[in-house]
Amino acid sequence: MPAKTARSPRAPIRDGVAPLRVTYTRPLARLYPTLDPTLYPTLEPALANPLRRRLLAAVAGLALTGGLVLPANAQTDTSPDDTVATRQHPDYDPAGIRMGGFILYPSITLDEVYDSNIYATQGNDTSDLITVLQPKLELKSNWNVHQLNLHASGDINWYARNSRENYANYDIGGDGRVEIYHDAWIAGGADYSLWHLPRTSPNNIVGQADPTEYNQTSANLVGHKEFGNLFVELGDSYNRYDFANAQTFDGRTILWERQNHDENEISVRTGYSIEGLYELYVKGAYNTRNYDFTSDMSGFNRNSTGYTAVVGGKYNLTGITSLDLFAGYRSQDYDDARLGTFSGPTGGAKVTWNVTTLTTVTGEITRDINETIVVGAAGYFGTRETLAVDHELLRNVQLHLQLSHEADDFQNIDRTDDVYGVGLGAKYMMSQMTALNVRYNYQIRSSNRTGIGYADHNILVGLTLHM
Repeated sequence: MPAKTARSPRAPIRDGVAPLRVTYTRPLARLYPTLDPTLYPTLEPALANPLRRRLLAAVAGLALTGGLVLPANAQTDTSPDDTVATRQHPDYDPAGIRMGGFILYPSITLDEVYDSNIYATQGNDTSDLITVLQPKLELKSNWNVHQLNLHASGDINWYARNSRENYANYDIGGDGRVEIYHDAWIAGGADYSLWHLPRTSPNNIVGQADPTEYNQTSANLVGHKEFGNLFVELGDSYNRYDFANAQTFDGRTILWERQNHDENEISVRTGYSIEGLYELYVKGAYNTRNYDFTSDMSGFNRNSTGYTAVVGGKYNLTGITSLDLFAGYRSQDYDDARLGTFSGPTGGAKVTWNVTTLTTVTGEITRDINETIVVGAAGYFGTRETLAVDHELLRNVQLHLQLSHEADDFQNIDRTDDVYGVGLGAKYMMSQMTALNVRYNYQIRSSNRTGIGYADHNILVGLTLHM
């Protein structure tokens, strides 16, 4: 079920190694969609969509005025890792609070959001104003060797007119890395979270009165050893999902508890790398998905086992452009004969291009199998394409444009969905303690099934305070 979320919007694409932590991103991610569903806090089991390659739509970024600083002079040296979105800004980045060998980064964000279609329905749209409060604490080690990071965050949403949509998410966890030797390390992380399924999810149930609530427990461990330019990695990741039952508007119970399940994946990755230039690898993984009940809400047994086999590579093309890609085969075999075996090509690619020192263009495509509760479907292959442009208008003003397309091709049933999105954003860093954000996103879903589509406008204005 719940999938991926949330690699950080700027993190490299999935290369077969589980992320060391689940990066926290609130479910209103459609305001500023993440580039990689893997890291999206796995807020939902299946947030990708079918396989028709249409292309995306466009728009341009905004800027705020007042107390602005001139852009930095052009730099002579650039790197694919030194992008507009990831670049440090010493005059505006929070300094944090030093606590011995750690630095504490506290922050709080207050957003006001207009959502034109809070239930993501086709016709009879219901709009509302949403107040979003997001407190966050990050404690990061500042050691010469080894790493230890802890985090806790919240996401509290209040709807002005539709209070049944109110929800509060939280996420607590940590990650770390132990350097065993100069060419060997072990890294891992653990998280415990409370999430709510977005109304835009393909797994959303029409007529449900309240948002779907579930807890997620995550853990992962990766061991890495180098032999000259060769390397070997062994990984294990675990996710547990526990859903709360819900009610329809007419008072009937929806047995979401029948979707409670465990997911576990073990993986081996080996390859050849030259630091700073390129990396080539092969990876194999085996997963199990075990549900608490032998039949879900629709009477299907969704227990399954599966495997992934891919080859991939990372290449620094020119010093300002990098390529990160993988391709292979994916299969999932369900215990229920009616669901059968679901298999096909899988892969992904991400290109990062620093057009200038002030502009970064990122393109990404991913394709993978996703869990679903849709009656009769074993799952769906989700293909997502994203194009993003980040521009540093001034040293303390960043603009963002993102175009996206998701394609969901459901197995065993005649359903295909396409989701298109256009997002604009501007960030004004007023000081090391304050930042102002403005975002707009438009998302539309079309489907060959009636009643599945929707169109949704989101406008956000927010203030972040940090130390």
